[in-house]
Amino acid sequence: MSVDDGPAKHLFIKHLITNIKCAVCQSHYEPEDIHIIDHRDELWVMAVTCGQCHTRGLIFAIIRETGEAESVAELTPDEWIRFGEMSQVDADDVLDMHEFLRDFDGDFVSVL
Repeated sequence: MSVDDGPAKHLFIKHLITNIKCAVCQSHYEPEDIHIIDHRDELWVMAVTCGQCHTRGLIFAIIRETGEAESVAELTPDEWIRFGEMSQVDADDVLDMHEFLRDFDGDFVSVL
């Protein structure tokens, strides 16, 4: 799928994000839970609010168009194992990110 930065791309991104689960209650996000804040080139910034537990968060995504049909691939079994072994995001992680972003004056694409 090749889309511009208009409504079709916004719908595509919201579709992708609905496959992400809330870090607190593991509920899937609904399209109305996702608000696109901004994007610059390939970097998209979205605010999410869980419809179940009302936890709020930010999602940063790099969306690249290849010129070919885009597809959404599931994680490989090895990736599921690796991500399953990772610790969940906790309050300290959120505070660290808050402090980092408060003083950040750079390019998110280079950070990510």
